[in-house]
Amino acid sequence: MYGPGPRLAAVLHSAVRRYHKAIALTVACTLLVVGGLVRAVVQSPRPLTSAEVLAATRRAVDAAVDAAIEGGGLPNAESFVAVKIEAELRRQGFGGVDARIRRPSDLNPLAVFYFLVDVRNETVRFDLEGARDPLLAIRLGLDVRIRADPFHPYEVHREPGILAACVSRHLYHAAPDAPDFFARLENRTSDPYHFGFESFLTDGTELAVDHVFLETGAWGLDEEHRQRYGL
Repeated sequence: MYGPGPRLAAVLHSAVRRYHKAIALTVACTLLVVGGLVRAVVQSPRPLTSAEVLAATRRAVDAAVDAAIEGGGLPNAESFVAVKIEAELRRQGFGGVDARIRRPSDLNPLAVFYFLVDVRNETVRFDLEGARDPLLAIRLGLDVRIRADPFHPYEVHREPGILAACVSRHLYHAAPDAPDFFARLENRTSDPYHFGFESFLTDGTELAVDHVFLETGAWGLDEEHRQRYGL
């Protein structure tokens, strides 16, 4: 048997080399594409979810209450909370976000116990349940947590047991003439533009509505509040 001639051997050797180079080039391109995809996944920004917005809002509200108590009131409270939310989200790695606060209580008086936060495509409802009342802390040094009264309609407070439970648990009631959370942050006892909420204070004998007492210093309920609570 005769092997291939020198010329044929050279042609075959060159073909094999080109084949190996093609394979190496294909592998290199594949690795380059895969590496680029991996980097894109690793470096792509985290999607913003309601959980991050809610956590940022909770910290912003706590910071606003602390600042209000320390300063005897917090000017432009709504803007303060919005800016704090943006700062908290930047701290979490979400830059270039704008936070907008909406108060649905403008249209629905029973919505005074929460507000809405819009960030990008996320809208989060922040419930004030459990937040510290800044107004009573500023004016009276009381550490009272905001909790909505479940007894409706409010006229049922004519029942002694319901009234006693409301006073002892320091529950809050939606009221058109009362300050809302942001007004309370600003150390105001009323707000002509937004529905608010109020609670009872007691000296052990007499009752008073918190914002009325803070304005007048007098114990007792006026006729409007007696009718509101069936007393």
